[in-house]
Amino acid sequence: MHSVSVKIPSARGTMMAGTIDYPDTPPIAYAVFAHCFTCNRFVPAASRVCKTLAEHGIAALRFDFPGLGQSEGDFGDTTFTTNVDDIIAASRWLAENHQAPQLLIGHSLGGAAALKAATRPEMASITAVATLAAPFDPAHAVLHFADHIRDAEEDGSVTVTLAGRDINISREFLEDLADNNPEIYLPTLRKPLLLLHSPTDQTVGVDNAGKIFRVTRYPKSMVSVDRADHLFTRGTSAVDAGHTIAEWAKPYLQPAYAAPAVNTDQVKSQVAAGTKYGVILNTRTGELKADLPKTNGGKGQGHSPVDLLMSALATASTHAIREAATGMKLDDVEVSITNASRNVFERKIILHGQLNDVQRRQLLDAARTSPVEAMLAGAKIMDVPA
Repeated sequence: MHSVSVKIPSARGTMMAGTIDYPDTPPIAYAVFAHCFTCNRFVPAASRVCKTLAEHGIAALRFDFPGLGQSEGDFGDTTFTTNVDDIIAASRWLAENHQAPQLLIGHSLGGAAALKAATRPEMASITAVATLAAPFDPAHAVLHFADHIRDAEEDGSVTVTLAGRDINISREFLEDLADNNPEIYLPTLRKPLLLLHSPTDQTVGVDNAGKIFRVTRYPKSMVSVDRADHLFTRGTSAVDAGHTIAEWAKPYLQPAYAAPAVNTDQVKSQVAAGTKYGVILNTRTGELKADLPKTNGGKGQGHSPVDLLMSALATASTHAIREAATGMKLDDVEVSITNASRNVFERKIILHGQLNDVQRRQLLDAARTSPVEAMLAGAKIMDVPA
């Protein structure tokens, strides 16, 4: 996985700062992530979910709404409607410069904006929508500064402190929230929907997910994210959410990339995108990641060549022992391989079961007969006592 910074024009023309988290292989699809109210693209719910999607082969764009994070513009000039328009603008930019997004995700108020954006005809490429802790009514955001609403009505705007920052809330922002009626647009959503919400969310109660679920169409799913806080900062909640979204979305995606076909007794490799030594290995039964350790110039984000070699020897030794144990009471086999020096491997074998000394000797000798060991005839394999 690697990340690339990008600049995206907002619906009003100012530039929004964004990050695309890419998988190691060509993406099977693209996603867009809309962050929470007054947050930015680096909060855990955005960064961790998008990076997790990349691990599943989905490239994910997360961006800062205007006036937030590293984006241009004044937050005081934004509204819920401009947030919706900016999600559409980001999706359009993605379609023009990479691929049209198929997955749309939003967190908290960003989730409410994503839901409304998904109902717009400009978002026809979206085949699945997921939200994290989204409010049913966008006006739920008003609850954070209810005591200041009258000041905004009288003065045109009001400055409130949220998460230690001064935020300028305009009267237009509040009026726009009040004008958006989810009971009108949510029933028109015709995309598969996944709602993730913590039952202990103290900011946006889980009943909001229930309300969204009731008024939207099938197919739809609601998942309880236990022990997560509203911002998904606790434990592995954001990463877990990313895995859940990726697995749920895959049946609805139209893959733009498929792993190369591999025959039996064959392995194909390709360089992992964004790396110097990272390698993607395609085998008949799946994909493996390889890399050099950091001490050798790599990123350590995969099995090293020596790891793979020792793994092959350990596996082949185990198979040879199991094959020779027919009729014996062998319960389990433990094989450990250590790279003792450049051309010396130490192998330690532990046999579990009701075996006599003769049987144990036969099985230890059988470990030397594997085809992998024959291939390694040029290397010295030294057995050590268990």
